[in-house]
Amino acid sequence: MLRIRPADDCRYDLVSLGEIMLRLDPAEGRVRTTRSFQVWEGGGEYNVARGLPRCFGLRTAVVTAFADNEVGACSRGTGRAT
Repeated sequence: MLRIRPADDCRYDLVSLGEIMLRLDPAEGRVRTTRSFQVWEGGGEYNVARGLPRCFGLRTAVVTAFADNEVGACSRGTGRAT
């Protein structure tokens, strides 16, 4: 039998499991010739977990792994800031 706990007993309304993708955007340039990119985070699981609090006030979290380098540190900081 499935027992669902009341929302007040839970820390999160939704926990997403999955990777956070990085999009490298060359803006007006071409990927082949650009010398700089804007970086955007995204991915299906991440987008849902990020959007539900904004739209419906839900408490969400993402379970993922990050590289142990500067890119991973940047991704962690961006996700927490939103």
